[in-house]
Amino acid sequence: MRLSRPALGSVAAAAVAALLGATLTTALAPPAAADSITAAQGVNTVAQYQGVWTSPPTQLTGGGSTDAPELGNGDVGVVIGGGIDNQTFYLGKNDFWSATSHAIKPLGRVVVRAAGLSGASYNVVQDIAHAEVRGTYTKGAQTLTTTSWTDADRDVLVTSFTLTGGSAQQIAIQLQNGTGGAPTVTTTGNDLDADVVADTGGSGDPRARIAARTIGQSQSISGSTLTLTIQPGTTSTLVAGIQSSTDTAGYQAAADALVSGLTQADVDNHKAAHRSWWQTYWSQSYVQIPDKAVEKSWYGSLYLLACVSRPGKYAPGLWGNWITGAMNWNGDYHTNYNYQAPFYAALTTNHIDQMAGYDQPVLDWMSRGQQLAAQNGFQGVLYPVGISPKGTSADMNLHNQKSNAANLASDMVMRYEQTRDTGYAATVYPYLKQVGLFWQHYLVKDSSGTYTITDDAPQEDNAYPQTNSILSLGLVHLLMQGLVDISTALGQDAATRATWSDIDAHLAPLPTMTQNGQTVFRETSTGAGFVNDGNDIDIQAVYPGGQVGLDSSASLLQTARNTVGQLTNAWHGGNAPATFYAAAARVGYDAATILSNLHTEATSNSYPNMGIHHSGGGIENVNVTTSGLDEMLLQSFQHDVKVFPDWPTGVNAKFGDLLADGGFLVSSSKAGNAVQYVRAVSQKGGTLTVTNPWPGSAVQVYRGGSSAGTVSGTKLALATSAGETITLAPPGTSYATVQTLLAQPLQATSGGGTSSSFGTGFEAGDPQPSWTDTVDTAGGNDVGVTGVNGDSPGPQAGVRTGETARTGSAALMYSGSASGSSPHAYLKVYDLAAAPLAVGTAKTLRYWIYPQSHTTTPWVPAGSTESECVAVDLVFTDNSTLRDSGAVDQNGTRAHPAQQCGHLTLDTWNHVTVNLATNNSGKQIARILLGYDHPASPGGGFRGYVDDLTIS
Repeated sequence: MRLSRPALGSVAAAAVAALLGATLTTALAPPAAADSITAAQGVNTVAQYQGVWTSPPTQLTGGGSTDAPELGNGDVGVVIGGGIDNQTFYLGKNDFWSATSHAIKPLGRVVVRAAGLSGASYNVVQDIAHAEVRGTYTKGAQTLTTTSWTDADRDVLVTSFTLTGGSAQQIAIQLQNGTGGAPTVTTTGNDLDADVVADTGGSGDPRARIAARTIGQSQSISGSTLTLTIQPGTTSTLVAGIQSSTDTAGYQAAADALVSGLTQADVDNHKAAHRSWWQTYWSQSYVQIPDKAVEKSWYGSLYLLACVSRPGKYAPGLWGNWITGAMNWNGDYHTNYNYQAPFYAALTTNHIDQMAGYDQPVLDWMSRGQQLAAQNGFQGVLYPVGISPKGTSADMNLHNQKSNAANLASDMVMRYEQTRDTGYAATVYPYLKQVGLFWQHYLVKDSSGTYTITDDAPQEDNAYPQTNSILSLGLVHLLMQGLVDISTALGQDAATRATWSDIDAHLAPLPTMTQNGQTVFRETSTGAGFVNDGNDIDIQAVYPGGQVGLDSSASLLQTARNTVGQLTNAWHGGNAPATFYAAAARVGYDAATILSNLHTEATSNSYPNMGIHHSGGGIENVNVTTSGLDEMLLQSFQHDVKVFPDWPTGVNAKFGDLLADGGFLVSSSKAGNAVQYVRAVSQKGGTLTVTNPWPGSAVQVYRGGSSAGTVSGTKLALATSAGETITLAPPGTSYATVQTLLAQPLQATSGGGTSSSFGTGFEAGDPQPSWTDTVDTAGGNDVGVTGVNGDSPGPQAGVRTGETARTGSAALMYSGSASGSSPHAYLKVYDLAAAPLAVGTAKTLRYWIYPQSHTTTPWVPAGSTESECVAVDLVFTDNSTLRDSGAVDQNGTRAHPAQQCGHLTLDTWNHVTVNLATNNSGKQIARILLGYDHPASPGGGFRGYVDDLTIS
């Protein structure tokens, strides 16, 4: 992979732009799309989730994770802090490393000051589905709205400003260097250019240019400030191109070329392409579970992963590309787990492209690793804790550890095992052989043939002796297994393969001890014992080491589960969560406990930007929920596919196109404690081995949609060809039934409302409304609303099939015709009185609504927006209602139907989420209503649809 472009000298701006466009098209082409079913499920599910701020963030320049809105395109990262009267866009870039300290440095800042709106309200939404941040700032009768995004296909930050009400506003836009100081500024046409450097006075440091201009309205430039004058009722757009000397020697011309000729139509086209990239990204896989906080964390983590890592770009350091100042630990590539962990998240989630940048800094360091090994009297390679790009290092300390190079190899081995990509394997095989060479000569083989690891600290700076570090044992096993598999696939080194196999077969056993009356793993056989300090080294031979799983012996499994149970500080410790949850799931630890702790991670340990934060590191935490949840839903590392291997009883779940070992994309669903189907797409061919999800039963097999008979047994082995789809189902299940199940979103329960959750898509088999077209006389009644047509004399709320549905073929249609001064109608839909649904402290209402205009139905007058004034409402057992409780949706808009007027978009599906516990904690839901309400309505018909309603 090429990380920098050749020098361009004084190439003209137009030629630079053409070159950059061609290069970026290659580097940032959208990932290959998954099948249409998975694509629809993934895109629809992620659309539910946003980060919301009602006050400015506070954790911005402390050298660690920020609590602010975050954007990124895998190269440039943007952190947004402050109110609209003094808002700062902190710019970081993955290639902006100091040549003197080898620490990553902040690139620059864009400061936006709308002084006339000082004291304005603050509402900001991070829309992860579209990778956009939208702000709403209101002062009196005037509102400024902004939409910001970092272009997925080029290094351009875009922010649009729309002003409504009041008089003109001046917006001062100032460019600063990375520390907030004054940069060198020039003007090129209408551009304000700021030139910055990673370290002042650093002779070999990268340079960069920020080229900024506005489109629409009038602007002026003075010094480092560009002033935009914007009129009410208009929109203007700020574009800022960012290029570094690592991108090209002609970085200044290149930055200017990115923005100098842009029109608003160009920006709109780029935005459409940007959204298309993200839609394709979300089409790769999906998970759906009833715990929406954990589900949100899974999607949020993947958003952050795509923001920091893309093909053709430098790999992100500890804090990603969100570099706001002097970053802790130099923000480098910490080799003793931190650098590796975020890339694990790309594996089972089927986002392999996000691993593309990982290998280069490791391979670039190989010659230095050989030198360091030789200096210490070893063969092969030896790596320190803190490496940085291009064979440099920010921290050469070994900290008494020999495991760093093997730790770095774990991502490479796991990627090959998941994908079976021999082209990839060939690029990393030389490095893996060098790591293997180190261990071949470093291990001590005793008279019994057992290989022992000496003087290797499991934690930094453990004093010797430290024998048989459990972390290193797991990593060396994984390395040797990978070397055997890759050398076999490549047809190389058959003679050495026997040595690798011998080491794998005869490494010292994982060390154990007795702790609180239980046998547990310890960190070494001699040296560190059982350590419960917020690390999880005692269990890392399980994950990432991959040496214990559900097919292991009963005694080994029990020891592993005991270890998880006694590592009480690891669930939310500083250094453990990135690998601990996956390890716990791999050994079948109590699933409800894992899920409960994941919920805590997703709530108590997460910022509004959906970044999980712990003291031990930054973007490593994108692997907490992703791999933790995935290992509960799907396991394959012991050479067979297990669906729902560690999932709580009585909890429904489904997933699509998670990646299993061997290159199989696996989808499955569980409802009512029964697996409904297993679908596997074979990307490379080979044998698909599946642990029978229906023990003791024969299994129906479909190949490419055609019946291939049945198979039986505990483990089902099926030969596949590349591109073939294998579908497994219980006997008697038709292929059409499986396809229907695949396309349906998760049903929160198998039988409708319970004391804990409710969900319906209004399809056959889903909970059906208790009432049709029935006004709730006790819960709101109706005034001034009649039927919209001859179908009914009054307002309507009933299921319609074959009309407009978000998923499936059915949805709840609503309609009516309003007149008078305060028309409203509240219709009963579901009766939960027999088993009231408890709100508790964490319930959320979610639904999709499609308000219609005259464009899509003749029953709504031209120009009318009455269909927007509708919301799902709830009546609690104390006869209070959701609409009058003060509850707000994800955008801060009241959940009252009258307050939704003007906030929904006509003729499209709008997603609405309402945190019920904020205003109604402890209440119980007795009825679900659909309400229309519009005081001072101009009158006329309203109509629309509601679909995929859940309360969980």
